[in-house]
Amino acid sequence: MPGPLADAIAQYVDELCTAYPDRHMGGPGNRAATATFADTVARFGFDVERSQFDCIDWEHGDVLLDVAGERFQALVGPYSLAADVEAILASADSVEDLETDTIRGAIVLMHGDLVRGQLMPKNFVFYNPESHRRIIRALEENGPAAVIAATGTNPELVGSAYPFPFIEDGDFDIPSAYMKDVEGERLLAHVGETAKLHFDSRRVTRQSEHVVATKAGPAPGRVVVFGHIDSKEGTPGALDNAVGVAALLGMAELLSDYSSGPTVELVPLNGEDYYAASGQMIWVAENEGRFGDIVLGANIDAAGWRGHAAHISTYSLPDATARIVGKAMEAYPSLAEGPPWPMSDHGIFIQHGCPTLAITSEGVGDLLAEIAHTERDVPALVDAAVVADCARFLSDVVRDIARNRDGRAKTHAGER
Repeated sequence: MPGPLADAIAQYVDELCTAYPDRHMGGPGNRAATATFADTVARFGFDVERSQFDCIDWEHGDVLLDVAGERFQALVGPYSLAADVEAILASADSVEDLETDTIRGAIVLMHGDLVRGQLMPKNFVFYNPESHRRIIRALEENGPAAVIAATGTNPELVGSAYPFPFIEDGDFDIPSAYMKDVEGERLLAHVGETAKLHFDSRRVTRQSEHVVATKAGPAPGRVVVFGHIDSKEGTPGALDNAVGVAALLGMAELLSDYSSGPTVELVPLNGEDYYAASGQMIWVAENEGRFGDIVLGANIDAAGWRGHAAHISTYSLPDATARIVGKAMEAYPSLAEGPPWPMSDHGIFIQHGCPTLAITSEGVGDLLAEIAHTERDVPALVDAAVVADCARFLSDVVRDIARNRDGRAKTHAGER
């Protein structure tokens, strides 16, 4: 039988996905979810710090694109500024095409290899290759009136949308749209002609919340556990990542009597699916100069996919911590060692040299390609018993680290 903890996990997931659908940054569901998290962990004896920050929400209409009386189907680029442009249509299938003055004032159709994958936002600090920054520089320096990306499918992108937005960036101020690659082929026949492009789009400043829940311990060091609370607009976000938030809440209950060992911090980061990663940036700034006291950083994202084991991957664990993790896993058949997984918020710990553990689902690549960031990401796909095991496992690791660091024997919390 699943048991009371699994029942509570299922209730948390259902509430996050139905009472607060669409937890995108700046939306009412996001603000309600962070408030509920804060209230719940406080009931389990955690000290809660809450801070407000501004973020950008986005409202838009439909695209009108006309060349020589022929209409073309396109979508507004997320967070784009509005467009009301009549200009020559130019084309670019390489960054070299963008690095010329010929695109100045034009509507530029980007296609082919140039738009095989999504462009990283211009100010995204966690991963931003030079090839992406070069495209942004070329566009900003050579000043087209607007850009249109003709994109295909890319199985490496979350949700495998077709077409996918090449630019999703509230800091990029050239109006952008995107269309299917086949529609782009039709539009290419009109390069050199005058195109008319119009769409309404505006950025709206809203407020979101950053929450950190702390259970202070007497021993030096911290165990910090992430599970991002935001979702992509338009998706219930059950596996991505109501499960991570539910696991944090399960840990809060399991550790309600925690009083020895290092301090425990539970952080529902707010921004993993947002172009600016605002909550992540705030947490990093808060912790500058303090990363050395993290004895373990853990991240839960997309764990508990029904019919799949939860996969554990570890990075730079000291031998003693690795033994603790390995021993704790033995108690949970639903957990298994998984391959390295470079995505998600545990990258913050890795980049700062912290001992790191990540929990996701077996087959996470398929999950991300087929389910995440879509309307199909619903609670029915979640195995609450597996998520409960993830919460128990991490709570066991915390208590074992506490015993190892302060030398005092302390039993685990009893099974609920």
